[in-house]
Amino acid sequence: MRLAYKIGSTIAAGALLAIVFTPAAFADTTLEISGNGDNSTNTITVASSSNCEVKQTANTNVDALVFASASTGGNEASSNTGGDVSINTGTATASASVSVVGGSNTATNPCCCPCDTCEGCPNGNHSATISGNGEGSTNEITKTKSKNTRVRQRANTNVFALTGAKAKTGKNKANGNTGGNTSITTEKADATSEVVVDGGTNTLNP
Repeated sequence: MRLAYKIGSTIAAGALLAIVFTPAAFADTTLEISGNGDNSTNTITVASSSNCEVKQTANTNVDALVFASASTGGNEASSNTGGDVSINTGTATASASVSVVGGSNTATNPCCCPCDTCEGCPNGNHSATISGNGEGSTNEITKTKSKNTRVRQRANTNVFALTGAKAKTGKNKANGNTGGNTSITTEKADATSEVVVDGGTNTLNP
């Protein structure tokens, strides 16, 4: 696409103002002031601007109450007469865990900056010509380019966790036995409580 702006007149004196706001996707632009009369004032102003705002929010809220219990205890081998008595208990294992992964944001900046050197932005061909104007004329071509980019990213992770784990093989009884052998064998009791939190992340790609 090619855009052409030209000021040309035979007015001996006067003022002419042209203001052009080019779109963010740059086109080929030709600016020309020519053939104007003596003492005339001729101006072309081209303003290119890019305004962009990116806003992202990720909120993660967790309320967790976790409890685990395991027991092989509370066994009795009491008041036996003669013979062998034994109690063998297995392993008691209890675990409680909470795992939280916070929200994440990933954004690719959609803003194209209005400049020929911006990476990823299309470049337009711009030409400006001032020629053949009368004596004492004032001629001006002005091109301005501006960019305004605002990026806001927020990741909040709030966790309230109450965990508990209980494991027991105890409180076994072997009382009042007569004769023989009495034994109580218990394996280990394991209890684990864990809270793992990975906070949120923000990523902004160019």
